[in-house]
Amino acid sequence: MMIKTFEEKCRLLNYQLYLLHTILKTIKETFNEERILDITLTALTANGALGLSRAAIFYYDKEKNILYGKKGIGPFNGEEAAKIWTSLSNEIPLEEYFINNIEEKFASQQFPQFIKNIVIDFDKLPEDNYFKRAIKEKEITHLSNISEPSNFPEEIRSIFVPCEIIIIPLFSSRDVLGIIMADNAFHYKPIDESTILFISLLSIQTGIALENASNYNIVQQQLEELKELHNAMQHLQEEMIEQERLSTIGKMASYFLHEIKNPLVTIGGFAKRMSEEKDLNIIRRDANIIFKEIKKMEHILNKLTTFTFLAPLRIERLNLMDVVKEVLEFFELEFAKKHIDVQIDIPEDISLKAERVQIFEILFNLISNSAESMNKGTIKISAGIENSFLRLSVEDTGKGISSEDLPHITEPFFSTKHNGFGLGLFIVSNIVENYGGKLEITSVEQKGTNVNIYLPV
Repeated sequence: MMIKTFEEKCRLLNYQLYLLHTILKTIKETFNEERILDITLTALTANGALGLSRAAIFYYDKEKNILYGKKGIGPFNGEEAAKIWTSLSNEIPLEEYFINNIEEKFASQQFPQFIKNIVIDFDKLPEDNYFKRAIKEKEITHLSNISEPSNFPEEIRSIFVPCEIIIIPLFSSRDVLGIIMADNAFHYKPIDESTILFISLLSIQTGIALENASNYNIVQQQLEELKELHNAMQHLQEEMIEQERLSTIGKMASYFLHEIKNPLVTIGGFAKRMSEEKDLNIIRRDANIIFKEIKKMEHILNKLTTFTFLAPLRIERLNLMDVVKEVLEFFELEFAKKHIDVQIDIPEDISLKAERVQIFEILFNLISNSAESMNKGTIKISAGIENSFLRLSVEDTGKGISSEDLPHITEPFFSTKHNGFGLGLFIVSNIVENYGGKLEITSVEQKGTNVNIYLPV
C-alpha cells in the first residue's frame, strides 16, 4: 500500500474541497434527477483524482424489497479503460465535465449498460451481505484488496475486478434511497479515509438534492393538477352560470306569460260582450275595464324592462302622492271585492328625484303583496322625511311572513305564494339599492307586515 506524503495529502484535500464546492454549486442549480446522478458519478470518477475508476448508483424499492441499477459510469474492463482515458486529458477542469455533459459520451459503454440491467432481490441475500447491510443498517463498507467477491450479490460478481471497493448508503431525510458503489479498478490508487469521508459527504448532498428534486416534481405535478382542476371548475362554473341563466329566463318567461294571460282573458271576455251589447252605458263601462286591463299589461311589460335594467333610466322630479294615486287605480276592483280599506298619510308636497317607472314598480309590488295577503283588512301608506331620507311605508293587517321565510323574501324566485314567482321584492330591493337607499321589512304572522323604504332626498 502506497504511503502518501504530507504534501500529497494536502493536495488531495484541496482537490476534494474544490470538488465538493463545485459539486454543491452545480447540484444546487438543478431539480433534474438524472442530472443530479450524472454530477455525482462524474465527480467521483473525473480525472481519476480520487483514485476511483468506476461508480454506480442503485435505487432501493422498499415495497418490492429489491435493489436495482439506476446509473453507472466507468470502463467495463482494462481495454475499455485505456480507450476512455486516452480520449480524455487529465487536465480537463471538473466544470467542463459538468458543462459539456461528458458523462453522456460514456453512457453507451458496457459498464453503464450493465448496471442498468441489474436487479437484486434482497429476500434471496444473506443478512451479512454488504449491499443488504448498507440498506438495512446504513453501514459504510470499505473492502480493500479483495480477490473474491464471495459476499457480493451474484449479479455484481460478473463486473467484479480485484480491487478496492466502497459501498455507501444513499438516503434522504425520510428514508434510504439506495447505495453508491465505487471502486479503484484499473487505477489501483488506494482509497484512504479522506476519500471515504468525501464520498460520505457527497452521498448526503446527493440524497438531499434527490429529495429536493422529488419534492419539486411533486409540487409541479400538484400545480398541474390544480391548474387542470381550476380549468375544470371554471368550465363547470360557466356551465352552471349558463344553466342558471337559462333557468332564470325560463322562470321569467313563465312569470310574464302568467301575468299577461289574466288581462288578456279579461279583455277577450269584455270585448266579446261589447260586440253583442247595445246599451251604450254598459259598453262604456266594459271599455273602461278593457282600458285598465291594457294599462295593467303595459305595467307588466314595464316590469320586464325594470327587471332587466335596474339602473334608473330617466330621472325627474316626482310628486309622491301622484304616483301613489296612479298605482291605487289598478287595485280599485280588488280592494272593493276584498273589502280592503286603504289609508294614506302622505304630505301633498313630498317629492323626490327618481325614475317614474321604478317608483311606480316599488309601490305596485308592495301594495300588490299586501292585497294578496288578506281578504279583509287595512293597508296604510305613509311617507315622511327622516335624516335626509324619504321614508315610504306600506303597512298591512294581512297574514304576515314567518320568521323562517323573512330572511329570504328578497331573493329572486323565492315566494311563499302558491302561484308566486318571487320577483316582486327582488326588484324592489335592487331598485332601492341602486338609489343608495335601504329596505326594512318587519312581519308578525297573523298580524301583518310593515315595509319601510328609505330613499335619499
